[in-house]
Amino acid sequence: MSVRPSRRHPLSVLAVVALLWAAALLVVSPSASMAGSVKGSLAVISVGDQGTGFVGAVAGRPFDVVVEARDPLGVPLVLPQDTKVRLSLVTGSGTLGGVLEGTIAKRTSQGTVSGATYAPLGNGITLGLATVSGTALSGTTTTINVAASAVRTQANPHSSLNVTDPGCPAPSPTSPVCGFLQLPNGGNGTVLMSVGSCDTILTCRTKSGTTARLVTAEVSLKDANGVPLYTPSAPATFILACDKTLCGQGGVSSFPIVVDLTNTGAFAQVPDCPSKGVLGTGQTACRDTVQSTRDNAGDVYSVILFTYDIRGSYP
Repeated sequence: MSVRPSRRHPLSVLAVVALLWAAALLVVSPSASMAGSVKGSLAVISVGDQGTGFVGAVAGRPFDVVVEARDPLGVPLVLPQDTKVRLSLVTGSGTLGGVLEGTIAKRTSQGTVSGATYAPLGNGITLGLATVSGTALSGTTTTINVAASAVRTQANPHSSLNVTDPGCPAPSPTSPVCGFLQLPNGGNGTVLMSVGSCDTILTCRTKSGTTARLVTAEVSLKDANGVPLYTPSAPATFILACDKTLCGQGGVSSFPIVVDLTNTGAFAQVPDCPSKGVLGTGQTACRDTVQSTRDNAGDVYSVILFTYDIRGSYP
């Protein structure tokens, strides 16, 4: 009679151990269907014009959006499967088109939506990004400025360079303000010049429905050793051209110029130069009224001398 319990006990222990082992296997090896429930979010790494690298976009030209998957702590998240993301327009009165989807490949954390377009120009355009298949991630938004035109070229120290934007070769009623950059002693590396909207950045001159635009020139004006390439007596030249529809009557001194030499929003009216071709004491930029002119078409060309990166317009 005492034999029956002794045979049942080891069998029941083995059964319990087997059940626990099966449960452990289930915990260690999640099913494929669970992989799509990884928690994380999307973050925009960069937005840039394909042709020039301009930060943001240029109206009507393809731009790229680099996106990254991140965990709740903001750390890049390697995804277990290909995940498709889609770009959308959240705020902005223009049209978003071109290629609007991209993929974050399996076992990576970054992907690119390559070839989207937006037009016309404008500032404060908000774009949205969301997953449409693959790993479920919360979406995000990013705000960009869309320029009317942009041009990029390379500069070398001590090698003269003139930069003209093919998208704005001369002012017109539809492109009322254009920029020209003259670097007689060259520059160092990439030169980027763009023409964009003043909206949300600066209150610009408006006349009969035409509003001035903001021209930005970005270039290193020091050589490879950090030595300045320009001095107050031998400065670089930035020319702002204003169409006659906006600057139609009066001498060149009738149209003040504002510039920002720090790219921080600290715009200030440009003082006049003390004489042709030179900056005055303590000046980092000045308007050369001797070289400024109104051409035969009636457009104003304001000549600004400077020794730093610059952006400016007509207030």
